[in-house]
Amino acid sequence: MPGLFRSFLKDTRGVTALMFGLAAPAIALAVGGGIDFSRAAAQHQRMASAIELACQQAVQEIRYQAAQTGADPKKDYGPLVKDLAAKKVADDGLTEVTATVAIVGEVVTITAAGASPNVFAGIVGYNQVALRVSRSCTKLPVAPPAGKVLFTESFESYHNVASNSWTVLNNWNGWTTQNGKGGIEINGIRELAANTIRFGNFFAELDSHCYTSGCRTNSNMWREFKDLDPGNYELSYWYISRVRNPAYAGRRLCAYKTDEKAVWDELKAADWEGRTNRIEVFIQRKKSSGYDAVTIDKDDSADLVDVCVHTDQWTERKISLSVATKGTYRIYFQAAGREDTYGGLLDYIRFCSGTCP
Repeated sequence: MPGLFRSFLKDTRGVTALMFGLAAPAIALAVGGGIDFSRAAAQHQRMASAIELACQQAVQEIRYQAAQTGADPKKDYGPLVKDLAAKKVADDGLTEVTATVAIVGEVVTITAAGASPNVFAGIVGYNQVALRVSRSCTKLPVAPPAGKVLFTESFESYHNVASNSWTVLNNWNGWTTQNGKGGIEINGIRELAANTIRFGNFFAELDSHCYTSGCRTNSNMWREFKDLDPGNYELSYWYISRVRNPAYAGRRLCAYKTDEKAVWDELKAADWEGRTNRIEVFIQRKKSSGYDAVTIDKDDSADLVDVCVHTDQWTERKISLSVATKGTYRIYFQAAGREDTYGGLLDYIRFCSGTCP
């Protein structure tokens, strides 16, 4: 018997399998816990990105509304910010996340709270990871100093367009459109914009679809800025061609009013596809008899300040405006190429005192 017992103690066959069997649950939980943690970290980042964008949009919208003639200086902008935050969270697919808003003085704070469900850690009773993230943004003052944004439009809010879809709207979000023309096509299909969107999830197209007979697809949109004080201002916007010509790859076929003749000659020579991507921009002062006339596709129009015909990447355009007399001005965008529902795309329009940051 003593010899048999000693032999049993010396027999190590199967020990590795036994040890692995005992350790396997712990290993599985460790690996699974890592997966749960990675999923929670990704969810946290999506929440942070969503409320960061909502916060920036909110302060710009507050500043714009507060600057309008007759605006209530005591208006509660909490509901506006909450709606923007909720929409951005929903647009990003964060269905189980709630956003709360606090406005204290000049600071807007949005807090998002949610949870990331655990798949593996739930085995030991940890069913989810609680997530919470906050972002604060400073509101711009009603009378901003030079170099500040007065207005921004990125086509993200106040519509029900789903991701990877589009619709056409008239007289939308403070923009006026012309009767008998297509309107503003708000679009979220990335493939149309070289698989990228300059800001957020949507952009605009003005050679848009019509829903009535006899309608012209080349549409326009304009917006007033009332009681602009004398000084220097800047209009900034981003442009890309929807239909892109490989022969124009890498070229920026745009021209400012102040550009040399050679630049305009190059733009005029780019007549591929009837200049289907052409966008024209006007800045006009309101007069007693109305605004300066707008003439389609007329390069020498006095109020025409910028034209783009083709770029294959998003390109920022910046236009300076010097106001000598206090008054009401408007910025005016129109499609001016071949009318075929395929036109230039616009995003992230800003109007600033001084120069846009």
